[in-house]
Amino acid sequence: MSVADFFIVCGISLVFAGLPAAGAVYYVYRKNALEHAKTLSKLGDLSDRLSMIDSSVVRSSIALEGSFTETIRKVQAEIKSLEIVFRGAGQTTRENPESVDAAIRLAREGVSSDLIVAKTGLPVHAVESIISLHGRR
Repeated sequence: MSVADFFIVCGISLVFAGLPAAGAVYYVYRKNALEHAKTLSKLGDLSDRLSMIDSSVVRSSIALEGSFTETIRKVQAEIKSLEIVFRGAGQTTRENPESVDAAIRLAREGVSSDLIVAKTGLPVHAVESIISLHGRR
């Protein structure tokens, strides 16, 4: 076989064997490139969705915090108003002359301070003062 024949055989082999192999390699490369592009596109979409979810969570957190703070303020205001009501209720009991008269009568009879407090609703210090002034000696 001469050198020219050898090059002809190599050329024919290259055409019949090399070109299909090159075509197969190109096909696989192109298919992988398309899959890679699809994956990158999906990743971008997921990133956008995650951003939206993150901002929604932040907005919800801020709204919830504001709502929680407002609820705390309302509860504090309610506690203050109840405190005022209870203080007022305690003052009306102290100023109630019927309760004071009943406490004086009970103190003269020798009833204990605990029982007088329970029956009249007067504070302990007021009942003890009444007993010291009007109780049995």
